[in-house]
Amino acid sequence: MEKVGENVVKIFIDGIGDVYFNLQKYSTTISEEHKFGWKLRNSDNMGGFFDGVSYRRGLDNRLMKKFFDKDGSKVKIFVGDEEKRKVIEDVIERVLKIRDALSGNEHEVLERLDEILKWDYKQLEKDGIKFFSVYKPISILPPDQYFSLVLQPAEGCSWNKCTFCSFYQDRRFRVKSPDEFLNHVKKVKEFFGRAIGLRKSIFLGDANALIIPQKRLVELIKIIHDEFPIGKSKNGFDHVFDGIYSFLDIFGAERKSYDEYVELRDLLLKRIYIGLETGDANLFKYLNKPGSPDGCVEVVQTIKSAGINVGVIILAGAGGKKFYEAHVKNTVETILKMPLGNGDIVYLSPLVLDEADEYVRIMNELGSETLDKFEMAKQIQKIKEGLKGLNKLGVRVTLYDIQEFIY
Repeated sequence: MEKVGENVVKIFIDGIGDVYFNLQKYSTTISEEHKFGWKLRNSDNMGGFFDGVSYRRGLDNRLMKKFFDKDGSKVKIFVGDEEKRKVIEDVIERVLKIRDALSGNEHEVLERLDEILKWDYKQLEKDGIKFFSVYKPISILPPDQYFSLVLQPAEGCSWNKCTFCSFYQDRRFRVKSPDEFLNHVKKVKEFFGRAIGLRKSIFLGDANALIIPQKRLVELIKIIHDEFPIGKSKNGFDHVFDGIYSFLDIFGAERKSYDEYVELRDLLLKRIYIGLETGDANLFKYLNKPGSPDGCVEVVQTIKSAGINVGVIILAGAGGKKFYEAHVKNTVETILKMPLGNGDIVYLSPLVLDEADEYVRIMNELGSETLDKFEMAKQIQKIKEGLKGLNKLGVRVTLYDIQEFIY
């Protein structure tokens, strides 16, 4: 066994070659000279790559496969049960082969592999079922929060009428009582176990949890502070979360005052994600969003003045060809009215039409064709060009592909 880096060891195994083990505090990554690589929690099977395809397993036990098609476009799909079983069993077989080939002197590596091998396909299936006793489906997160610890003080979306969105059609909006939320938090802690250390921040779900009336919201956030170390260490924990994050729609954001945002900032709310979608007021109406582009500018000003960062989400491709130029021009102008700076993000999220039946009907009536993937890419680039000056202010302008998401 040879140490080749901090927490990384290399072991030569007959019939396989050099195998690298990255032994992190909460996870183990195994790789075989770029042919096979897999990251595993000590109590879970996370994902990796082999045969030129990458995979990621969600906590709900879905498995996403990503690869490039013949024209170089990235394809993201959830595999069926048969393929999922084959992939997981292949990984377990590879890990078992490596474990059996070790000499017996690599004690830490052996302990980790023995723990991993407890998580076979059957056990992972059980864990996926258990996930739904803890959570409602986690439909979407901002990309910078994919490795957050999601807590659900509210379920669903208080508006749930946007023509292009079907994320929360399977549940009604409701706010948990303090007792119910505390029970939920304790179930989350038990479900994750030590692997909770892989989570970097706290994200409040679902669609716009911050719309919860301020008194109740503060009460629920204080429960989180009682149960987790946020911003500073806490007895019984060897991991600290960097802050709290959440979605909020424009209408909900307009209902909170500057003083309420300051109160949330003091409770370590670090960033609020708001779906502007478009700066074009006419198109905005067809998306049936609550609020308005001008209202979005105003709430961003209030939130920023209170010392909280924002993530503003733009729906690339919205309105199709009929609204192409107006969408680009007015969106760029609207974003540039906002006092954005270091720590803020502008996300460009390509429109996905799965189950967006109402949006499709409206666009068909207006005679607006959907952008193809090349037109979509060009529009994203045009918006980026219009916002390139924000980079000097420390604002990230980046892609948000909702088809990449799995929790």
